Amino acid sequence: MPIYEYYCGGCGLDFEVMRSVSQSGDPANCEKCGKPAERQLSNFAFKSNTFTSPKFKASLEKPLRNRDQRPAKDSR
Repeated sequence: MPIYEYYCGGCGLDFEVMRSVSQSGDPANCEKCGKPAERQLSNFAFKSNTFTSPKFKASLEKPLRNRDQRPAKDSR
């Protein structure tokens, strides 16, 4: 089963959920505040004895999403 990454805009929590591919479009609630979280784009990874994934260099460019360092006002 794939592991999907989520980000909660309400409290700023990053978390993962393991679920089947058929449930990939279902919303996930934040583990901390219970609000709906946004699914994030993540890297695909697997382990194999015959294949090695390409080595990616750390990007020093602007991140894919620009997060506000403070939680949203209504996140209490």
